[in-house]
Amino acid sequence: MDKTLHISFQKDPLTLDPQQSSDSTSSALIFLLYKGLTRFSADHTIHCDLADSYHSLNGYKKYVFQLGKHCWSDGTPITAHDFVHSWKRAISPQFSGSAMNFFCHIKNAEKAKKGLLSLDKVGIYAENDSTLIVELEHPCPYFPELTSFCSFFPTSSKANKSKAFSTYSGAFYLQSWNPGESLLLKRNFLCKDPGQLDAIHIHIVPDEKEAFSLFEKDQLDWIGDPVSPLPVNYLPALFSNRQIKPIAGVVSCWFNTQESPFSNANLRKALACAIPREKLLKKLLMPDALSANHIYPSILRSHDSASIKECQETAKELFQSSLLELKRKQLRITLSYEETDAFSRIAALLKAYWEDTFGITIKLEPLSFKDFFHRIQHREFQISLFRVLSQYTDVFNFLERFESRDLPKNFSGWENARYKTILKQYQKTTNPSKRQILAQQAEQILLEEMPIAPIYYSHYAYMQKPHVHNLAISPTGVMQFDRVWLEEKRNSAKEPLRGCCNI
Repeated sequence: MDKTLHISFQKDPLTLDPQQSSDSTSSALIFLLYKGLTRFSADHTIHCDLADSYHSLNGYKKYVFQLGKHCWSDGTPITAHDFVHSWKRAISPQFSGSAMNFFCHIKNAEKAKKGLLSLDKVGIYAENDSTLIVELEHPCPYFPELTSFCSFFPTSSKANKSKAFSTYSGAFYLQSWNPGESLLLKRNFLCKDPGQLDAIHIHIVPDEKEAFSLFEKDQLDWIGDPVSPLPVNYLPALFSNRQIKPIAGVVSCWFNTQESPFSNANLRKALACAIPREKLLKKLLMPDALSANHIYPSILRSHDSASIKECQETAKELFQSSLLELKRKQLRITLSYEETDAFSRIAALLKAYWEDTFGITIKLEPLSFKDFFHRIQHREFQISLFRVLSQYTDVFNFLERFESRDLPKNFSGWENARYKTILKQYQKTTNPSKRQILAQQAEQILLEEMPIAPIYYSHYAYMQKPHVHNLAISPTGVMQFDRVWLEEKRNSAKEPLRGCCNI
């Protein structure tokens, strides 16, 4: 029996480097090629992966990880030195990746990144080949969960630079990659738990309808979010017939607060208040439950707090105030987004709502993924549509994006001194009640300043053939294809397709 899983990606990954990964497509591939210390399961539990065990010391400010006996795909042992090498590489001032917001938890990492301290002073140590010690700046009870994200996956410290990203620790190795066409992953038999698949054939299919057509023709076993979105018109049946589960993500408008006119808070709040979220979702054929009236994803929320008040009159008043403050009589605004079916529809609806409410001109700017990502990273936009997914389930993962305007993932460039103080207090306490209060205070500042305007909570919709089993999704949206197993294909015309809509 052929044990090859056929899936599709809408675009090629941008990188194979775990510390460089900042998009869902690259991350999805990296999770198949590499492993980390821990693994975050669909049932919200943390399991050891490359680590055999771990424990915390000093009130969650120090962690000791004992590695198991694992090998790279070239047969060399995976050691604690590989973690030290990879993590310090990401922290070095010369490294240009966006993973620093994860490593800022580590003692002296921020100072080393700025060149103020030697990397030798950073709290990452290999006591021996199998013992990794990590010292943190502040108590971090969720650090083991954090290490399950791919930015913390090691690369081989002994491999030549030319082979640094072709030596793997995961269930698969990359046998071939034809850009714009396909990637072929083969089972890595040196992996301790390689799963039951012999291979994964990834087809690059940019068009959602074409991918769905291939799925219907049995040329694909699976299609869906986040790497191969379904056409919007096919979603209603999934929403109505399948179980709904939360994913730690939110689709929002990001405002470039470093440039006029969105340096003006009243203008940002006006546009946020004018979005009729339930009406928009209805036109997108999505359930009202997805409406995002809070700043960060619902799965991270452990409390009731202030929300965005949708009100056309309030929006118009804020807009008039912003025009006076900006000394402008009219505005022409550009809305940038990745050119996909879903984002194109959202952009068209926002344009209609804002132009009708404020009498302004909205120019739509659809971009390829690479162009779009370049623009937002370099703040070459006015408003952008973007989906943010949390990499761990503590609310700090979302709040920390806005701690400093210099952070690579703070696309808005917004910064606030009081907000930074609250986040520092949040990091220093392990008391759940105090953390909740501080999170509420931080969110209130975001609502007052509105560097982003949430629209709806992220959902994962996917479809799979009846012979595909055991596909799980972590709470942070990691598709765990490595655990899939296939039974002998049946006559698909006689059996209903299995689909799911995860929200």
